[in-house]
Amino acid sequence: MLHSSSGAAWQEIGFKMATKRTNGEDDTVTTADRLASPLDELLGYRLRRASMAMIGDLVATLRPFGLSVGEVSLLILVGANPGCRQSDVGRALEIKRANLTPLVGRLKTRGLVIDAPIDGRSLSLTLTDAGRALRDDILDRVIASDRKYRKRLTLDERALLAALETLAR
Repeated sequence: MLHSSSGAAWQEIGFKMATKRTNGEDDTVTTADRLASPLDELLGYRLRRASMAMIGDLVATLRPFGLSVGEVSLLILVGANPGCRQSDVGRALEIKRANLTPLVGRLKTRGLVIDAPIDGRSLSLTLTDAGRALRDDILDRVIASDRKYRKRLTLDERALLAALETLAR
């Protein structure tokens, strides 16, 4: 049996303590047993688990295209803002310059993005025709993946998104 001197404190705030059954010589827990998890009551833990599930689905959706989530994010953002500065894209996606340059390079190599100098140090990014076509196809699939999870929500979605935006600041 698991013991904890702080068990009463955990139970006071609504957490259940786990107990481990022993079967004589074998101290294994069967699959029918579930660990009591104080983590399940924590907002950050729940958000992380939800994010992991959604990102996992998104990665599976993107796998046939051979693109990462970051590359697709860049395609979608540049597609919505043709001619935007590469540095602005990096800030919007919170990607460091050292990581953004190779990401843009991979998309350029595939013929999906072109860049053009704006001034001495800045580059503008625009999708090629192939980039726009791929972005449109991928965006439909990304939205379908997102909808799959939105359907599971039973609360006011706009309020949830506003609350999550507040937490992200």
